[in-house]
Amino acid sequence: MSLNQGVNVLVAVVITPLLYQNLGEGQFGLVGLGLTVVMFLSVLVNYGFHLNGPKRLALTLGDTDKQQELVNEIIVTKLMLSVVLSLLILIAIYGFNFFPDYSSILSLSLVILLGEALFPMFILQGLDKLSLVSIANAISKLFYLIAVVIVVKEGSDAKWVNFLFGASSVIVNFGLLVFVYKKWGLRFYWVNAAKVFIRIKENFQFFLSTIGGHLSVHGGYIILSNFVSEVELGRYNLAQRVAFLLRMIPVFLTQSILQSASRLYHENESDFNEYLSKAYKSGLALTFAVGLGFAITSSYIIRILGGEYVDYSANVLRILCFIPFFGMLNVANMIKILVAERKEILAKATWVTAVFMLVIAMLGSYYFGGYGLAVALLLSEVLSFAVHYYLLKRYCVLSNDGDK
Repeated sequence: MSLNQGVNVLVAVVITPLLYQNLGEGQFGLVGLGLTVVMFLSVLVNYGFHLNGPKRLALTLGDTDKQQELVNEIIVTKLMLSVVLSLLILIAIYGFNFFPDYSSILSLSLVILLGEALFPMFILQGLDKLSLVSIANAISKLFYLIAVVIVVKEGSDAKWVNFLFGASSVIVNFGLLVFVYKKWGLRFYWVNAAKVFIRIKENFQFFLSTIGGHLSVHGGYIILSNFVSEVELGRYNLAQRVAFLLRMIPVFLTQSILQSASRLYHENESDFNEYLSKAYKSGLALTFAVGLGFAITSSYIIRILGGEYVDYSANVLRILCFIPFFGMLNVANMIKILVAERKEILAKATWVTAVFMLVIAMLGSYYFGGYGLAVALLLSEVLSFAVHYYLLKRYCVLSNDGDK
């Protein structure tokens, strides 16, 4: 996790001021908008397999045939979803004139979906080999950085920014996937449509919960684009880029402890609770310290990332930097839900949070612009914790008895 975050921060420090100055505030904002739309679409490609795939794979250790079957079915399903979604978006753009302000940016951004389909994160989580993800991430970001330095010189080059990001991920993720297959003796084969539909049906509730979760994370920026100018959108995006990196801390913590937590949950309830408690408290302390540090130094961070001081961006960052801490509040709840595979609870809680976020994001963006959206995102994290905790208590998923 530390290597992943270190690489992401280093690349952001170098690439953000380059993009902000070369593209200008308006185009920088549209690049962020295109990326946000595609990242939301990537949730459909992932289809919730990152939530239950690692656990199922971890429970098949030692059975290569079952591992091979599970991995191939998930990979093929993701590939098919990426192709279908890309075709639908291209038809919407060029057949019905959707997204006119950033059609070229969005079209070229679709390569990110293929990179997501090829990303073997769920495999490496299940095999407890996340160090390979860190290495692949570092290589991909290095390729991306070099490509941006070479290609992006002015505002008209905005359409290439997300394409270069996606192309780098496709190359590296494909290489990593091939390595994983060879390393663990897996054989790739194309599964039939019937098995794909079974996977889609089986994971539907995890998919719904993931969609709701990403509406809470990415939906706000899309909403904001309807109420503010491209310049303000670009300034907000400058702060959001930092906040998005910080928001990944609870995500990486969840991914890091899920495999061990899954095994302990089925083996020893006492050890599971002790392990989760220690990880949870450490995560809360870490994210609060990070938030406080970024709040104090936000002016310097924006000056470094933007190449100049932008008061609006610094103020927004002072709010957004505490999202990781409030997001961390819900990690223990999420782990308990995932190890017990109570996907109906996850779907309900996530959609309640998403609807609440969309409503307050619209109100906040309309009346207060980016400041209103930033506060709305904090409030949605608090509500998410409360709703997940309430449903866990209601359905008694606080011990192994919860999934019996």
